[in-house]
Amino acid sequence: MNQTSDLKNFYALFPEPALAEDLVTILEDHRINSRLKTEYPVLGVQISDMNAHTVSKRPSLDELANDKQRAVELIAQRLIAGTTKERVPEGIEQTLKQALSICQTLSTPHADVHETARVAAELYFLIDDHYQEPYQHVDYFSAQLDQSQVNQTIGNFGRTARKISEKLDSESAGKSPPDNDKNAIEFGIRELLRALYKEKGIKPKGVESRIDALEPNKVKDYLSDLETIITDENGLQSERGTYLYPEWGIDINDYRLNWSRVREQFLEGGTDDFYLDTIQKYAGQIKIIRREFQMLRPEGLVKLRGQFDGDDIDLDATVQYFIDKRLRLSPSERNYVRTENRTRDIAVAFLVDMSGSTAGATILCEKKALVLMSEALEELGDAFAIYGFSGYGRDNVMFYIIKDFEDSYDRRVQCKISIMTNKQSTRVAPAIRHTTTKLRRREEKTKMLVLLSDGKPLDRDYHGNYAIEDTRMALREAQRYGVKSFCITVDREAAEYLPRMYADSRWVVIDDVLKLPDKIMRIYKRFTT
Repeated sequence: MNQTSDLKNFYALFPEPALAEDLVTILEDHRINSRLKTEYPVLGVQISDMNAHTVSKRPSLDELANDKQRAVELIAQRLIAGTTKERVPEGIEQTLKQALSICQTLSTPHADVHETARVAAELYFLIDDHYQEPYQHVDYFSAQLDQSQVNQTIGNFGRTARKISEKLDSESAGKSPPDNDKNAIEFGIRELLRALYKEKGIKPKGVESRIDALEPNKVKDYLSDLETIITDENGLQSERGTYLYPEWGIDINDYRLNWSRVREQFLEGGTDDFYLDTIQKYAGQIKIIRREFQMLRPEGLVKLRGQFDGDDIDLDATVQYFIDKRLRLSPSERNYVRTENRTRDIAVAFLVDMSGSTAGATILCEKKALVLMSEALEELGDAFAIYGFSGYGRDNVMFYIIKDFEDSYDRRVQCKISIMTNKQSTRVAPAIRHTTTKLRRREEKTKMLVLLSDGKPLDRDYHGNYAIEDTRMALREAQRYGVKSFCITVDREAAEYLPRMYADSRWVVIDDVLKLPDKIMRIYKRFTT
């Protein structure tokens, strides 16, 4: 339907092609204007003002030949400007009301030119049923706006985002980030530009001019300033099926309430090929690990003698009691036997970084470590869960459920571990808070969170000291709720920020991701015995 010839063929299907053509032109103007107003609210105000002025210049209804033309003119005025220049005649009022109801679908995000054609056909028959006079073309309102005109007026979001991203790359002295991270950064800048224009009327052209004048080492600071403009105390609204958490703002030395949204998602599908390959390759190591973990298993029911109270009388202690009394010694009152069920009372959650920067060896070793630990914990009987996190922006922190505490460690979970892969950005604090919430619901006495990450948090508007301090506060919150945390990172340049970020948690840096499985085993044994 986009080709001119296709439209002419469409018009020719109707007895009055001129009526069909005018309806398509009016409806397509309305559809495009509706989309532009939604995407660019600031521009939308200008469009509305322009359209209101255009309607004020339209000819009088008395100048039109008949009611069929008047009906089309009034439909156009209402769709374009939301009002009419003159009072609607009684004979057209009901038709106008029906027509506007039919046109509502054109304001939806997914409406396209095919929907325009469908609505035009429906309006054609509505008008033709009510008015039998011959139709003549009405004057066009204006040439419709298109994306190229928007780009000329306000700039191009994608082009400006690429220029900023390239300038950031030039500052990194040749250390270009992985493609996934690079794409995520560029996408984030583009969304920031859209938000700036929607909320503040700042055009990409203006941002681009400012960026051109900056040295590469000043670009990050400028972006932070722009983010501050649009993130001033705008908490998120509640949304069904999601979870809102606060975020610690070092800039205000306080929490920003309802600032991040966690969206749970279940990994589904795939095969267990990775799992099967891992247990086959490490069969010998798994056997040793299982044997070591079996030694941690408690004995079950244990009788404790010499207790102040209990389930039964301790005969030996009772005999000694009467002997001491006969000898006029002070007898012990520990004369009972108590039976206890010695079981491990531990719940551990593994929280795995699935951001784009874990691509390659890191995500593979994280998965391998999860397989080995899961095999051991299944043998031991400790309650455990496996979660992953990634996402993009504070509104879309994705929390992937690989195994919840209530789930059995079966083929379904093994398939989920197998298909884990790197995703987008790293906003770790909301994921820590959500994991802490899950652990707090557990009845076990010992609750532990093991975080596996490849380095510092990084998201669209979330980096540097701000992100480090928010992560530190999330771990401190976990500690307050009785959740022990241990953080393992493979960032070799982490010495500058890890002591501060993990100040309220135990942590370790490993210089080789291949050491990750063994390191997790040792840490878990040490912390739970």
